Amino acid sequence: MSKFEIAEAITGRNEGGYANNPSDTGGETYAGIARNHWPKWEGWEVIDGIKKYFKENRITLTAGNINTAAKKSKSLSLMISQFYKKNFWDALKLDFVNDQQLANSVYDFGVNSGTSRSAKYLQLSAGVKDDGIIGNQTLHAVNSADRKVIYYDFNKRRETFYKSIAKGNQAQFLKSWLSRLKPYVI
Repeated sequence: MSKFEIAEAITGRNEGGYANNPSDTGGETYAGIARNHWPKWEGWEVIDGIKKYFKENRITLTAGNINTAAKKSKSLSLMISQFYKKNFWDALKLDFVNDQQLANSVYDFGVNSGTSRSAKYLQLSAGVKDDGIIGNQTLHAVNSADRKVIYYDFNKRRETFYKSIAKGNQAQFLKSWLSRLKPYVI
């Protein structure tokens, strides 16, 4: 069985800290959690409090300053972990995938491009109906197949998707998206 903490650490490095890139359709983002997509996430209260404190104390409001302050908040760290576990890891039923590297990749893609798309790509790679809902049939197919074959097929689908959306102002993100695709390590 795969472990969330391993995947969380890898994807956490990919997602980074605070950003507010006007080209990012998610808008303001902290730890990969986009305000436009998750406006009710409780962590926004902490981030907004940090920004308010900086403004009131005439401290320069930069991503670096926000990150430094946010990293000191243990409650924010817990909120991030709980958010990702519930909305991505558990939603994709990755506790039940036997291969950690595959679970890491499916989780990372779910975070980056949505759980339904990630589930469908996994199902296509495993040769089962791609309904976007991970269930017993998908898990059996995934856990019974050659792990390396499924892993590379899944990541080839990810690569094709990333390249298909890297148009216009989104092209600037392609290198970062592709850096998430790692070789299978035996």
